[in-house]
Amino acid sequence: MRIKALLLAGFELGLLIAVVTACSETPKAAPTPIPPPITPSSGTAPASTAGTPTPGTTGVPDSSGPSQGNGPLPTVCAAQSVPALCVTFNLTGATTVTGSNWVYAEIPDPKLPDSTCPEYGASTLESEEPGPPKVIKVIGSQAVQASFKADKPGDGAGVTGAAASGSIEVDDVTYKAEDGAAKLDLNRDGSGKLELPRLVGGSGSLSGSISWRCIDPK
Repeated sequence: MRIKALLLAGFELGLLIAVVTACSETPKAAPTPIPPPITPSSGTAPASTAGTPTPGTTGVPDSSGPSQGNGPLPTVCAAQSVPALCVTFNLTGATTVTGSNWVYAEIPDPKLPDSTCPEYGASTLESEEPGPPKVIKVIGSQAVQASFKADKPGDGAGVTGAAASGSIEVDDVTYKAEDGAAKLDLNRDGSGKLELPRLVGGSGSLSGSISWRCIDPK
């Protein structure tokens, strides 16, 4: 019995020493995290490709529009299923006619195809009566009819400064070009311009120009 008691006391003493030793140990501190590298405040950041605008949006020209003329088309002009013409009036005097509208490009020679603006331009230049497009449209807020033709047949080449005759009707008032005064330019792409130094009508006179550009079919 005495030996057993001594063994039990020795075991309890060893257990007590182990507990005290464990409690007296200092816990290890967690490792200090490594700070991220400092980014210099100066210098140029790399360009980002996110959000790059695509053609047709603000700041980027759209290459899919009509190839004729310069600048965007007026909102009243749009591509049609056949060649069309965006006609712009700039006339002042007894009344003011300013604005644009579209008309169909009527092919003077029915034997020629009419699928593109260059074909329309070629047909016009080869016509017996080359001229600007006939217009029966509202321009701005006015009902306008205009019909002109060159005073000589076309020869297939571009026309520059050719004498033309014709008239314009604005809200039922007719203004006629004075003899030899109107000058006509025609281009092979279907565009052109008519200079009108003087149009005489019952209520006075008008002067200015009519220009047009061809719009290829959509």
